[in-house]
Amino acid sequence: MKLLRTLMLIACTTRSILAQNYDDGYYNNDQGYYEDSMGEYFDKSAAPAGGTNMMHLAAGSAFGWFIGGKIHSKRAAAKLKKKHSSERAAFVQLYREQVGALQEFNKESARIIHAMESAIIARQQGVPAEIDTVPFFMADTDGSRKISKAEFDRYVREYLANYPGLKPEDIPRWESFDHDRSGQITFEEYNDQMMKEIKKAQYRAAKGY
Repeated sequence: MKLLRTLMLIACTTRSILAQNYDDGYYNNDQGYYEDSMGEYFDKSAAPAGGTNMMHLAAGSAFGWFIGGKIHSKRAAAKLKKKHSSERAAFVQLYREQVGALQEFNKESARIIHAMESAIIARQQGVPAEIDTVPFFMADTDGSRKISKAEFDRYVREYLANYPGLKPEDIPRWESFDHDRSGQITFEEYNDQMMKEIKKAQYRAAKGY
């Protein structure tokens, strides 16, 4: 844009200088300045040449500034539009991620609340207080009061991820809960196995293991 303005200004200035030399009745060659024979043909008293030259210069400069301004405005608008489009895309992506995280949090919170409510009901129905039934209802994602192998494995992975200090061998194996080898862990099988685990822990504590 600056180059365009400069070129147009130079062109207008050169034109003005040439017009001035012509009006003065002189031209230049290798020998020096000579009077132009056509100079007497024009009536210089009609209007001063300098005013016309200045008008040409001003008009050319104004035209150059106008064209340059138009080009600059279009480029600036396109650049600003691209910037706003990029920022909007980033904002939409961040919004979607945050909404997804919030939905996942709400879903997990609802699952925990449901598991705790179910555990309280089980306690009221006679399940011993020392048996924590919350893990069973957390693993039972479909609410069937039975835990499939897939549900069991998923719960173990989540549990180990939440407690990095634990190892897989610290958690009872699937076979320990599925007493009848039916491929599912019932609520009764879970309670029976948890009671066995509690007695084992009490025995080891008594022996000092």
